[in-house]
Amino acid sequence: MSSFDKFLNKFEESFRGNQPIIYSVLANVFSMRVIGNKTHGDLAEIALTEYINQFVDGFSARHTGKEKFRAKEFEEDIRIKDLQSESEIPVSVKTYGAGPLQLSTNKDSSMFKFLQKVVANKDIKDINKIKIILNEPCFVNFGAVNVLPLIYNEKQLNFKIVVFDLSRAYQSVRQIKFYPPRKLGLKQTFPIYKFYNEKGQYIFEVRYGGVSANALQRGLWTHTENAKPYFRELLSGSYKINESLINLISKILVSPKDKHEEILKLFPQSKEKSVI
Repeated sequence: MSSFDKFLNKFEESFRGNQPIIYSVLANVFSMRVIGNKTHGDLAEIALTEYINQFVDGFSARHTGKEKFRAKEFEEDIRIKDLQSESEIPVSVKTYGAGPLQLSTNKDSSMFKFLQKVVANKDIKDINKIKIILNEPCFVNFGAVNVLPLIYNEKQLNFKIVVFDLSRAYQSVRQIKFYPPRKLGLKQTFPIYKFYNEKGQYIFEVRYGGVSANALQRGLWTHTENAKPYFRELLSGSYKINESLINLISKILVSPKDKHEEILKLFPQSKEKSVI
């Protein structure tokens, strides 16, 4: 069992009991969509860090996503520590609406460049060639990125915490297919390599781009609905917009530091002194 799997098991355990706090935590995070489209993602990193410090036995967490002057070895937002072994686990938190999910920006575009070289504009169905491709370092090394997606549906006001089973996904690939750019109305799409299983079911894809390409489009992607068999669901539920929290934030932003310190005394101490 990997360190990340060990953490996930303890993370799931923290959801047990009557009215677990995780539902309120996620409702608060998704309520931040009212403030701005990107606000909730940043706050999810901070909220999960504090949640782990308070409620996940045997683990502590530190928010690394916004640390200054830090060269990231991995694509990560928080770093989780196993308090027994002292080992650390880099985790990338993804807060996305249901549908397309970016697992990695693949900043050096090594995946796409490699596929351009060995697949080009062909379709690959040879299982031996597929194994060689997926054993390339750019694909193997992605396994070091532990991705924790928080998925929500704004219209239905529901959510789920899922984990993509990368090992199972790689083992299931039986076809790699190239899709060239095409025009949809006034927009030009980008080239994509899509990966399918033996039944022709979509698993994941690699999108275009050199290092200058838009990081919001390039990299390794999947789809939370179309690739559902390759996700492990940890939790699901519904939520309501927390208007009181939004009002509280507005008050806090126009209050002095001593007020903040007074409010903090109402809350339990974290395993870590600071989550940011």
